[in-house]
Amino acid sequence: MSIKVRHPSQHEQFNFQRWEQVEAKLKQLGLSLPYSENIAVLLQPLQAGSLAIPNALAIHPIEGCDGSDDGAPQELTFRRYRRFAGGGAGLLWMEATSVVREARANPRQLWLHDATAPDFAHLHESIIESAAEQFGADHRPVTVVQLTHSGRYSKPHGVPEPIIAHHSPVLDPRSGLGPDDPLITDDELDALQDYYVQAARLAYEAGFDAVDIKACHAYLLNELLASHTREDSKYGGSFDNRIRMLTDVVKRVGAEVPEIALTCRLNVYDAQPYPYGFGMATDGSMEPDLSEPIELIKRLYQAGVCLVNVAYGSPYYNPHVERPYDTSEVGGYVPGEHPLVNLATMVQLQRELAQALPEAPMVATGFTWLRQFGPHVAAAMVEDDLCALVGFGRMALAYPEFARDLMENGELIPTKTCIACSSCTQIMRDGGRAGCVVRDHEIYAPIFYEGQMRNPAVMRELAAVCRECAAPTCQLGCPAGVDIPGFVRAIADGDEKRAYEVLCESNPLPEICAYVCPAEVQCEGHCVQQWIGRGAVPIRLLQRYVSECARNEGYSSLALPEKVHDKSVAVIGAGVAGLACAIRLLQKGYTVTIIDAREEVGGVAAETISTHRLDKGTAIAEISSILGDVPQERLQWRLGTTMGQKLTVDDLFAEGFEAVFIGIGLGEGISLPGATPPQSGVVEALSFLRDIKSDPDTAVPAAVAVLGGGNTAMDAAVAAKRAGATDVYLIYRRSFAEMPAWPRERDEALAEGVHFLILTQPLDYVTDENGKLVGIKVVSTILGEPDGSGRRRPVPVAGSERAVAADLSIEAIGQSASDDIAGWAAGVTLTEAGLIKVADDNLQTSRAGVFAGGDIINGGTTVVQAVAEGVKAADGIAAFIEE
Repeated sequence: MSIKVRHPSQHEQFNFQRWEQVEAKLKQLGLSLPYSENIAVLLQPLQAGSLAIPNALAIHPIEGCDGSDDGAPQELTFRRYRRFAGGGAGLLWMEATSVVREARANPRQLWLHDATAPDFAHLHESIIESAAEQFGADHRPVTVVQLTHSGRYSKPHGVPEPIIAHHSPVLDPRSGLGPDDPLITDDELDALQDYYVQAARLAYEAGFDAVDIKACHAYLLNELLASHTREDSKYGGSFDNRIRMLTDVVKRVGAEVPEIALTCRLNVYDAQPYPYGFGMATDGSMEPDLSEPIELIKRLYQAGVCLVNVAYGSPYYNPHVERPYDTSEVGGYVPGEHPLVNLATMVQLQRELAQALPEAPMVATGFTWLRQFGPHVAAAMVEDDLCALVGFGRMALAYPEFARDLMENGELIPTKTCIACSSCTQIMRDGGRAGCVVRDHEIYAPIFYEGQMRNPAVMRELAAVCRECAAPTCQLGCPAGVDIPGFVRAIADGDEKRAYEVLCESNPLPEICAYVCPAEVQCEGHCVQQWIGRGAVPIRLLQRYVSECARNEGYSSLALPEKVHDKSVAVIGAGVAGLACAIRLLQKGYTVTIIDAREEVGGVAAETISTHRLDKGTAIAEISSILGDVPQERLQWRLGTTMGQKLTVDDLFAEGFEAVFIGIGLGEGISLPGATPPQSGVVEALSFLRDIKSDPDTAVPAAVAVLGGGNTAMDAAVAAKRAGATDVYLIYRRSFAEMPAWPRERDEALAEGVHFLILTQPLDYVTDENGKLVGIKVVSTILGEPDGSGRRRPVPVAGSERAVAADLSIEAIGQSASDDIAGWAAGVTLTEAGLIKVADDNLQTSRAGVFAGGDIINGGTTVVQAVAEGVKAADGIAAFIEE
């Protein structure tokens, strides 16, 4: 080596406008890079074995993590590769595609097997069609499927399940592995070869031109190349043994699927010290030794490989070696050298490979950090015969049409290039679907944000902002009275389990509440930090994070006391109020029976709150994680059971229950007063939301009117817009200021494009001759004196009547209690509004032993209020039973 990998320098961000500035920095560092203005050399067709490649520009494999559960390409996968194909690159080297389920690096990694092969065929067709649409039928990019086994980085279910070829003191501690953890056996490696062959056959049948037998970036086949310390194995120790798996797979694919071309993405320099890295000097230094990589490449070409894609380092351990960056992922590191050192090293290594293997076509890498200058360095390398093709990975995510711009303009546009911010990597680390957050922000910024809100390092940093007030006003804003500073402090200390315990002391359903609470007017709205810092502590997000941690890591399961009372309680309603009451009673040692007319738990919150606010699966998952392990002798369910003549509160007491809690919702929607409902075209808001949530493909007409100004109205309006309505009109009789919807819900509806018709009172429905809705008769209003609600009363403006065209009207005016409660809850006093009247101190009704909480006593406020009332009632029930 003529260049030292550990060249003394300091890391710097890219800050160059002209190549002369780059040259000056190179000179300062004692380095050089080739450079050419002859971009045309990159646009010439070439041949690599049987592969006729339209130009020398390649899309490097860079993972999107957006496949289905069974590994099929999905909508974002198709979008990405259509954009790549339309961008003009001659070679599309697809991302890592697993050959077996257990080898997937994440639960959404692509996986090619019999069930997904048709989807891969469709993806290939889409690639070819997109290229032809942009450049004509004569432009046919070469397509390569990268076949992989993730080895020590396998996470098929979202948590590490490493499969290792040898133990490494460098990498094992990072994966929590010890010296006694097993290695993959020779027999298992023998069997694995069959899956590579099968995947190659399926790739050919799907239309792809080549397969890559991936052996880079510390994945399994690359790790085997460095298995010097693997003992008593035909796949470890000697050079011939260490390369055996890779060369055997190549030979078998060539013999058994001769129609498909063979390629290999190969690490030539692991940048991990011998004997744990491949391509390393045997003195234990970080210096490369290319003698083994060169010999291996010779043998690969002899075995039928027609193209080698050169790689370096590991994205998990030392990403800067191959992918120099300006900023690292969260928890990453600042390299101890200038990025130009890494680039010069890769060019020098590529030069030495080319000198030793002048007839071997290779793909060079490492150009993205140079932004607009990358293609010029690449062109010089192709001119000097250092490589046949040049690959761009991160650049392609940010700038999929970079090849087309080179064809048309001879240069890249600096404001479209990758900025080496590591955000695409961060999305993957956070478990999201990967893409360019900066240049493709409409798609990937929300995904990036969601991932960050699940990243422990980020969340602990956010939690550290909390002032830990001695008299916390945030707690005053929480109906459940959660010790907010306590749980936030625990997150900042890195103790998520303790944080969850603190949360559950007051709120037994913290995850559901974290999704639907109006934090901006409750806890966060009372946080003093918003006035003296950069905004309130993100309490809602911190609560969601901790709750998800608890559910995913298994410590949300309800801990039951050893002491069990011989008393049982009936809970009517499996919504949040009833569930909260049941959880607290179980914690106190009582036996509980939950009764609900529905067949599923979660109540109105799970059924009707829009998916964009609360996914039904999330609600059910939290409930199951808490109550799923409670034994049947402690918790019984009577789902699909309706209270009425056949089952009354009297009957429950006769069964032996010591107390009854009523936590039902408001069952009846309020129709437009004074209106004549048409034969079709009018629906109650909760029914509409229930239908949309259970079937997202529910058809919605072009023009929709939503009557009301509360949170349910906002949910319905947003749901209608997202379901495909062209125009959604929210008709509200008062002004914007009087609107009862929470600010966040209101703003979301505005952002979604809902039309707000304020100071507009709906009067009646307009129908056609068949009784079908065609519009809403409305009248303009002005505001008069305040009415009983404290808000200014709407006063109709004479002569302003008109019709708003609509094909569907969603009535979100309000809900009322079912009128049959008095029949099955004898002795329970109701209010004038039909709600259940309770005592303030313990939520006991007028009938001894009967308690109530949630919408049926408060008329419908917030989910967390219902939870708090469920808990309060449980405390009241315990006191009543123990009197």
